[in-house]
Amino acid sequence: MKFTFNDCELDTGLFQISRGGVRQSLTPQTLQLLEYLIRNRDRVVLKDDLAGAVWDGRFITDATLSTAIKEARQAVGDNGRDQHTIRTIHGKGFRFVAPVAEPARAAHPAARSGQTVLAVLPFRCLGSDADNAFVGECLTEDTIASLSRFREFTLLSHRTTEQLATDGISNAEMSQAHGVSHVIEGSVRRSAEHLRVTVQVTEAASGHLAATEQFDRGGGTGGLFDILEDIARLIAGRLGSRHGEMAEQIAQAAPAGRSQSWDTLRLISRFYEYYRCYDPAIHAEARDGLCQALESDTESAEGWAAYAMLLLEEYRYHINPRPDTDALALCAAAARRAVACDSLNAFAQMTLALAIFYQKDIAGFRDAAGRALALNAGHCDVLAEIGSCYLFLGEYDRAVELLDRAIDLSPVHPGWYHYARCWLYASQGFFEAALVEVERVPMPEFFWYQAHLAWLHAELDNMQAAARAVAQMRQMFPEFEQVALQELELTNISAEHGAAAINGWRKAGLNIATGPSLTPP
Repeated sequence: MKFTFNDCELDTGLFQISRGGVRQSLTPQTLQLLEYLIRNRDRVVLKDDLAGAVWDGRFITDATLSTAIKEARQAVGDNGRDQHTIRTIHGKGFRFVAPVAEPARAAHPAARSGQTVLAVLPFRCLGSDADNAFVGECLTEDTIASLSRFREFTLLSHRTTEQLATDGISNAEMSQAHGVSHVIEGSVRRSAEHLRVTVQVTEAASGHLAATEQFDRGGGTGGLFDILEDIARLIAGRLGSRHGEMAEQIAQAAPAGRSQSWDTLRLISRFYEYYRCYDPAIHAEARDGLCQALESDTESAEGWAAYAMLLLEEYRYHINPRPDTDALALCAAAARRAVACDSLNAFAQMTLALAIFYQKDIAGFRDAAGRALALNAGHCDVLAEIGSCYLFLGEYDRAVELLDRAIDLSPVHPGWYHYARCWLYASQGFFEAALVEVERVPMPEFFWYQAHLAWLHAELDNMQAAARAVAQMRQMFPEFEQVALQELELTNISAEHGAAAINGWRKAGLNIATGPSLTPP
């Protein structure tokens, strides 16, 4: 959020203020104090109000408050004598008195650029056969992926639309909160001989029906993919341009690399379920099941890509590790099979980019990542995973750019989407701001969430909180202190940035073993 006043522009997202064209960083405390005064500029703000908003209700002395107000005034070019921006109301409190220009904030960034923002709600599976529920899952995920390749459209992520549906959010509320222009919903009924999918497209704000269609096909997987293409053509034709790039994309031949087995599709849907909840039991089921299914369904690009990601999770996060198994080598082989089956599949190209990254071929990673982003720069998973790799490389600006776009597309997202900003702030010495980023979406069962907490709390001298995180780390990964250097080296992190984390962990009480991989702090 940006606020403009006098010759200043306050950027709350970047923890910065620009005054007279000169930009400087702010401490989290100064930023919070200024933002609270600005947002409550219609009244006198009491000392207790500031203690609650900025110091989390802790007791503060008058001297502490005076120092904080002085620092805020210095940041905006004010002082205790002039008080042209922050005025002291003696015996009462403070008031922000400078005129503020607060730009109108669009609910979704795409709305500012005039893009069509689509929310594909989970397809309902009709009938009493619970075993067919995965078909609705596949339709939802693949419709989002198919439509997101059209650059005129912006698609909210499956993770987000599933939560919107669970919460019972109305179309009008989606329009207001997320800038959604159209809502896509539908149902599917499947039998051994027949597949019927009904789709309707509704204008979110007005409730007007923009399109409705029923598709009937035979009971094989080919019918499902035909319907997916028909849905993409229906929506692109009704909501997009009938000329130029979109028209060319609509006319393209159906993609290669389709799954031939309903069981493969079921396992792919289980992968996407794992990718949203990170349940190790689902990981094992999907990984082992796809390994077997792909022996016969050999041309499934999405199947190979899902299998590659599950193997990567085994390698990088030690999810269901197997002794004497080179999960990374298997991941790379599966990713190459996925791309060979369908070179225009952005998710497949992304899995190849990640495999190459962890194999430490950084030049090859950049090439593959570029291909994935060129194919679909609107796929939140592609943006987030590739952005995280740039984070490890220390290219924070690129990482933040990609992960911020992923957050825009997926307002409901896992906490690691915020780690790029966390590391950016930590690299500048703003450990409190870094901690705020990590805690935006808590992931207490994720080891690296606890690792970030231990590091950052220790840097802030919050030793009790750091000790709690260390206890969780030791319980979740007992060997970590012995292999911490190898774990960091696995991510391609630089010695400088890795040493910063190690220094914080040692402050927190972890006995990190030394070694040749990273320079000890």
